[in-house]
Amino acid sequence: MAWLEDLRAFIVEEFIKNGGSPVATQRAFRIRFPLGRREAVPDKKTIYRWVSNFRQTGQTLEALKEAIRQEVAAVTSEVVLKVMGNYREATSVYQY
Repeated sequence: MAWLEDLRAFIVEEFIKNGGSPVATQRAFRIRFPLGRREAVPDKKTIYRWVSNFRQTGQTLEALKEAIRQEVAAVTSEVVLKVMGNYREATSVYQY
């Protein structure tokens, strides 16, 4: 399941607030977000990974990936063609 960034942030905050207990964090998650009894919550390994990523970078790895995806998506084909044209013009000047 793809977890939304605000849910990840909640998990990291609760993990720290609960003294590093993944079980208490999962419990708080179930209370905060009304889930069915059998609906998935982030597992211990995922919680540890998100907290570790947050401590190392100040944000989750998924947030960094999403920022990169948005930057790449912002590059239109017109921009690519323009850069290619500029490159061709620049290299044609230096051809012997």
